[in-house]
Amino acid sequence: MRPFEGMCLSDIDLRDEQEYHLWKRRLQNIYLHGAGVVHGLKPEVVQTAEGDCIEIAEGYAIDLDGHDIVVPDGARSEVVPDKPGKYMVFLTYSENDDAASKRQAYNSTERQETRTVEGFKIIFNEKEVQSAVEVGRIRVSDGHKVEGSVDLRYVSHATAPEPEDITNLRNRLREFVDASIELMMKSFLVEQKPVADVRAHLYLQTLVTAESRLVSENIAESALCDMFSALMERSHLFLRGVRKEDSKKGLAPHFKTSWQAVTKIQKNRPKSDKLDLRLDWMNKALQGASKAAGKDRENIRGIFYEEVDEE
Repeated sequence: MRPFEGMCLSDIDLRDEQEYHLWKRRLQNIYLHGAGVVHGLKPEVVQTAEGDCIEIAEGYAIDLDGHDIVVPDGARSEVVPDKPGKYMVFLTYSENDDAASKRQAYNSTERQETRTVEGFKIIFNEKEVQSAVEVGRIRVSDGHKVEGSVDLRYVSHATAPEPEDITNLRNRLREFVDASIELMMKSFLVEQKPVADVRAHLYLQTLVTAESRLVSENIAESALCDMFSALMERSHLFLRGVRKEDSKKGLAPHFKTSWQAVTKIQKNRPKSDKLDLRLDWMNKALQGASKAAGKDRENIRGIFYEEVDEE
């Protein structure tokens, strides 16, 4: 607004002024901080006589439209849905007129609210809800009961948006991790072997941890390099142990291409800690690692399994 002396202001002018500043604030929220949980908002299952509820601790989040969602004193949801299944727990932004702020208009008997109260709602849904902030996932059984605790693996935290090249690198790393996890599952199942080896445990644990972080966080370039380096180290240790047991039967043939790729990647690993050299190594190595894991995965035949909890 560009006021001048003697200008007659109306409610439209003041609304426009407020909406402009709200728009600028929300734009800043999205592009400087990103959407997701900023602080707190940890959910827990609470048992009541009517059924289980979700209690959310105090905290603050930003939704995809840049709205501030503030939970000042914590909050408890309604009873979880009665239909068994998997549900996402969301916080949504809400606005309501403040009935206590009603005032009478000049030269009129009409009374209207002069303030807006910002608030939130806790909702459960089986699919994504537009402009809502996810705070966890639950599995509901009969009788309004929640099985286990709240799953926090898919909760997004508000961070500044990533540059496009980092996003591409992260997506390629996710492809490698997904292919490697499926390869591990298929190979151990087809050979009917338990994952009892310490090296296999360490590698699988590293893969699962990487999978969770890649889904739920924005990650810096250096952290991506550290993650990939750890994956290659654990992979090399695991595959070397598998080949020592027997290189022609058992698990070894299922990882033949991966072994060749990982060995080459480790040989080319830069000795310097300079980030640009590590990024260049990772960029080139990911192509071979993903291709090898994918090829080994597709070469396993005669196995049928159900992917539990597939999203």
